Amino acid sequence: MKRWWLGLLLLLTACRSATQPLATPTPAPVVTPQVLEIACSEMLEPTLLALAAAYQRENPAVQPVVIPRADTLALNALEQADADLIALTWAPPQWPEPLWRTPFARDGLAIAVHPQNGLPGLTLEQLRQLFQGQVENWDNWGGLPGVPQIVSREEASGEFQRFQRGVMRESRVTLTALLAPTSDAVLELVGSDPLTVGYVSAARLNSSVRALAIEGVPPTKETIMAEIYPLTYALYLATQGEPTGATRDFIQWALSAPGQRVVTAQGLAPIVQ
Repeated sequence: MKRWWLGLLLLLTACRSATQPLATPTPAPVVTPQVLEIACSEMLEPTLLALAAAYQRENPAVQPVVIPRADTLALNALEQADADLIALTWAPPQWPEPLWRTPFARDGLAIAVHPQNGLPGLTLEQLRQLFQGQVENWDNWGGLPGVPQIVSREEASGEFQRFQRGVMRESRVTLTALLAPTSDAVLELVGSDPLTVGYVSAARLNSSVRALAIEGVPPTKETIMAEIYPLTYALYLATQGEPTGATRDFIQWALSAPGQRVVTAQGLAPIVQ
């Protein structure tokens, strides 16, 4: 008799389990990453993209978005709250208040010529004369015979501002200069014409051009890190006021050892030893 009741109980339990619907699992909440907008010059775009990717791997709750803009336009974006953070190749003579900034890397402005141009180097005064259009033949200074073709950058770029301040000073670049919209355009123009000369970030140099020594010093990572190369300059991260939250965390990470390794891998000299 006990076995009969036990079998009936097991049968009823099985029927109840078969008809009871399975519980629907509760979906995990979707976390939307916090967007961190970073405006930077096109020259710094590869470096900031690399920093952003490495940072997000360690901090998935933050999504850095890199927006390429000319330096002056990036500065305007920060002032108008269209960017959380900017990276500049050029520092204005007076930083507008309440702008906060910190250097995060060093670079040098390299003077690029065609590899066939055997000119070893120039002084700053010779460089100024060259970009003023006063040199009628490369051969006068030991280069290829022919009239130098000058390549300059547009005035909104940080490279132009650096070159104007560090080389031209009160003088202006010759009106016969070709204007290049990007660093890649400078490299393409110089690399395709043996008589052409331009200026570009030392970190962007490639085998299509050759960098001249200035005042006897070549633009290597070592001379830039030691600030021996005459056209060395700092690169800045800047915010509107004291940085907070994810912006502050990203800046601190960029200045840390992992961030500075990314900077070095991108061809720039680290600011933190």
